[in-house]
Amino acid sequence: MKHLVSITGAGPGNPDLLTVKAYKRLSTADVVLYDALPGDEILDIALPRAKLIYVGKIACDGQNQTDRQNAINRLMHQFAGMGKKIVRLKGGDPMIFGRGAEEIQFCLDNGLNYEVIPGISAAMAASAEFDIPLTERHKSPMVLLYTATRTNTGFNNLKCAVEVLKSGAALSVYMGLNKLPEFIEALSEEGIPASTAVNILSKVSHKEKEMLSGNLANIGQLLKQHKPATPAVIIIGKYAQVLKSRESSLNVPEHASKHEAYSSEISIPASLKSSQKPGYDFVTTMGLLT
Repeated sequence: MKHLVSITGAGPGNPDLLTVKAYKRLSTADVVLYDALPGDEILDIALPRAKLIYVGKIACDGQNQTDRQNAINRLMHQFAGMGKKIVRLKGGDPMIFGRGAEEIQFCLDNGLNYEVIPGISAAMAASAEFDIPLTERHKSPMVLLYTATRTNTGFNNLKCAVEVLKSGAALSVYMGLNKLPEFIEALSEEGIPASTAVNILSKVSHKEKEMLSGNLANIGQLLKQHKPATPAVIIIGKYAQVLKSRESSLNVPEHASKHEAYSSEISIPASLKSSQKPGYDFVTTMGLLT
């Protein structure tokens, strides 16, 4: 039997947010090499006979990351040699701060049959969960995914992060909760306004999810009062704020029901009508949908 190494994104850890392909691979795997995930629900998808091996890390756990990665590579090679179906399960997306490239290269160098299955990365999941836009027309034209790692000279690529924030775009910081006060101070020293929104989004997509929101001026004090649990992703930006209800902007008369307010005729542009698929009809009255 030919082996298969599936380098798989688990997303934020909620099984409902797995891709269909990830679910299929997990439910038929012989071996699952899994990272630190928020909760065990995804692992419950695996067959009872599947071998589940923890190979993850958490902040400050003292592991040598080179040794850890080498051990993972050896396991992939060992089980591949036995013809096993292996799921290398990673939080988020394998190609976003997930060392996916290193494991792909190992598979290529050693002639292993592999595939990469994407997952929902933390920034995207948090944006959807808490209604915080990462990009928005006429406001935030891009988003930077960033890790607040430090060197002897300060935070890596800090100038890049500063330029993104000055443009009005959003900055999403991964693995940065423990260094956030220092990072905020560095941003302030570079001239980022104190009013810039800072959102700490914890345990995204789980029952224990929470959000701590403030700005550059007060987030340090808020953290002293309450530090959210990890894993957490941080979204910073001028427009990185929770969207407020826009129902009031619909100008619905007080005496009208929502059904009446949305039952007006819709004019379908000719260009859309011409591209209509055979057998599909446009719904021209919103009232038909309620």
